[in-house]
Amino acid sequence: MKKFLALLIIFLFVRSFCLYADEVESFDNDPLEVGRKKPFKMEDRAFEIGLANVNVGFANNFLIIKEVFQDVISIDIDKLSEGFMLNLGVNAVPFYFSFKSQKGWSFGLSTDAELTGILGLSGKMLTISEAVKESSDIGGALFASATINTLFNVQKFKINVNPSLFYTLAYITPSPKSKTGLMYTLNYPNGGTVLCIDYDIRLYTGFPIDDSEGGLTAKPGMDFSIGVEYPLAREIGLNKITPVLDFDVSLNLINIPFIQSSISDYTEMTGRVGSDKPITLLNGDGKDEPDLFSSVETTSATGNEEIKVIRPFKLIARADWRPLHGAKLLTVSPVLGFCINNIYNEPFSMEWGINGCLNLANFFLVKIGFNYTDRMWVNSLGMALNLRAFELDIGVDLRSQTFVQSWTGGGLGVNVGLKFGW
Repeated sequence: MKKFLALLIIFLFVRSFCLYADEVESFDNDPLEVGRKKPFKMEDRAFEIGLANVNVGFANNFLIIKEVFQDVISIDIDKLSEGFMLNLGVNAVPFYFSFKSQKGWSFGLSTDAELTGILGLSGKMLTISEAVKESSDIGGALFASATINTLFNVQKFKINVNPSLFYTLAYITPSPKSKTGLMYTLNYPNGGTVLCIDYDIRLYTGFPIDDSEGGLTAKPGMDFSIGVEYPLAREIGLNKITPVLDFDVSLNLINIPFIQSSISDYTEMTGRVGSDKPITLLNGDGKDEPDLFSSVETTSATGNEEIKVIRPFKLIARADWRPLHGAKLLTVSPVLGFCINNIYNEPFSMEWGINGCLNLANFFLVKIGFNYTDRMWVNSLGMALNLRAFELDIGVDLRSQTFVQSWTGGGLGVNVGLKFGW
């Protein structure tokens, strides 16, 4: 009986959406509806200013959030063979504005700061298997940019072209001379094993770190993004044959390199952490064992060597499907693409996912997404309250480099945004 009532409620809920969608659609297509009062819909803003739009997130594939705050952290040795991955990210848009014409074109300007940090240790390192100089992902970047945002129509196509000027303020990758790695010696003459971790990391900055009076030394770069959208289903008449198949398709190319940014001031840190005497990793009684990290050697140096930097490039294909007779009440959007990010040892990665948006009269919007993006599984939920003169967007997500931990709390993301206009 309870299942029947639940199904009945769901059916009535969905059916009410369909009726609402039919009513909205009739005003757009039926001239006999002229003069009747349309259903309420919040008007879009012609002029918009955005302030303090921020997205912050972190993720790992080893510990869930509740374990981090425990007094004692339990480590599953079996999971070490999968390696350890950590991602940190902050994206902030301190200010932007846009103007949208009644003829369909728009123009705007936005500023942006984006920070990314990664740490990836292979399972071979953590399980001390026979690996020498095993490569790891240790990198990060801080970019600041200003972008001109344009949108215009060419026949049935909607096209946006967004050129950007950006500075690289910080950039870190393993040194070109060597990669962070694990080095150890088996069958030590006196028995046991010597374990050493060697690291060599170079941090580039857009200004000299050792000179407090030094100004910005980084040189700007330029890239641009292009997007094309086309109402495919309507143009080929598919939505007339089957009304539920109403969709647009789009292709977006993000951060196409045009002029590379350059950065030259760096601090290089090299060293070794390990044992200066052999240790017994297995079958030892634990007595009189030397400290695993009894020997620490660290050196640092500053220098100047120019390198060229580009921002991560993405190509994303997307379809916006409106299953309720073409109404914007509900939109389902599958996405597929790839990313090239040079702060990783392997720059190429695939991206895919599906997103949904429930739009209640352009007044209250609920967004949900399940995506694999930036090498993480991200399950997101967001809401927007649009009062035309003011809009508040908030959202949270669970994320991790592994699918299971993206649901159990391997990472968390939060975003908030404020928009004003009329």
